[in-house]
Amino acid sequence: MDPTGNDCRTSPADDPLVSSVPLFDPEQLPLRNWCSGSREDAVTGLVAFPDFHSHIPRALAAALTGGGLVGLAIGDVDGLKDHVEKANATEPGCYGHLAGNKVMARLGAVTRTWFHQQPWQAGCAATFGGDEVIIAAALDDASAFHRAVAELRDQLAHELPVRVSLALTFASAEHLPVGRGPGGWKHVFTDRLLAAVDRCLFTHKAARRTGRGEGGIIAVTQPTPPGHTAPAGDQRVLLPLPTGTETLHVLARPVGAGARGMLLLPCTGPAGLRGKRLRVTFPDGTAHTAVVVSLRGQAAIPHETAEIEGSGIPLTLQPVRDRSARGIPHDLAAALVRAGLDWTVLPAHEQAQMLHLISESATGDIRTARITAVVDAVATRTRS
Repeated sequence: MDPTGNDCRTSPADDPLVSSVPLFDPEQLPLRNWCSGSREDAVTGLVAFPDFHSHIPRALAAALTGGGLVGLAIGDVDGLKDHVEKANATEPGCYGHLAGNKVMARLGAVTRTWFHQQPWQAGCAATFGGDEVIIAAALDDASAFHRAVAELRDQLAHELPVRVSLALTFASAEHLPVGRGPGGWKHVFTDRLLAAVDRCLFTHKAARRTGRGEGGIIAVTQPTPPGHTAPAGDQRVLLPLPTGTETLHVLARPVGAGARGMLLLPCTGPAGLRGKRLRVTFPDGTAHTAVVVSLRGQAAIPHETAEIEGSGIPLTLQPVRDRSARGIPHDLAAALVRAGLDWTVLPAHEQAQMLHLISESATGDIRTARITAVVDAVATRTRS
């Protein structure tokens, strides 16, 4: 497949000047206020990594010291080596890394278009290594960045013959080093942030290679604030827990909480004292239902952490659909999912009364009003 979507075999074999990559307009580089003056990577058309690595530390430091929120994402092509070897073995016009270049050229073109559609006031998209992309942006909302990266992942899955897995994180002023002097702390700090994202990505990819994970995922991690392992003080860096049919891949960080161990999730803790039940899948493929609690505002799972090595554990989180919720009307279930609420916080007798009132609604407007009242009641009980 070439950058225009054509198979290698459709390229004119008698034209030695056929380019393996498209020619980009340097003025359309995927950057906005950050990394200005950077060169274009010849294959992807993204910001060349040497210039990104030179400029981005100052941009991140300025954004964070000003109280801003920053999102970082790294994407890596799944199985690019296998794709290249297969293309070289089966397509007469492919050799060397030509098929890989065509994948990366298309990845760059899709990423450029996607980047220019984003509302960020500052950010950039750069290439990294032979098959990776880095995205950095100043944000107003972490969830919006997560959704945007998911859109990019889906677009790439549609355009490319291989999948792309990504990992991301968020940083705020609390992640800045305490002792910031006139030296090169900005580059050291930036490298550690990128290293945290890169480790998260390849930890999840390693699980996939052992047959206990899937490709094309988006994994979320949380950089450790300097000097401590406490929950995040700035709640802006946390994502909401998954609801409905959502699946969230995370790198959980082991911490101690009194006499028990906890796995700290890069998510906002559930409201109320009951916690939230999630289906948690571990790297060895085992899954069980766990109660997620709030540890000073951040989601955490009780877990024995004595034998955990490395920076964390790759987990897959999915909501649990309770048995009592399976029999409720579809419109009520949809309203509860949209609100991110758990029907089971209500006692059984209250559930029965509310279901009876909904079923006895004389008109559609009355039914809608009663469903709204039920959602409000569940929300009130959740907060209590």
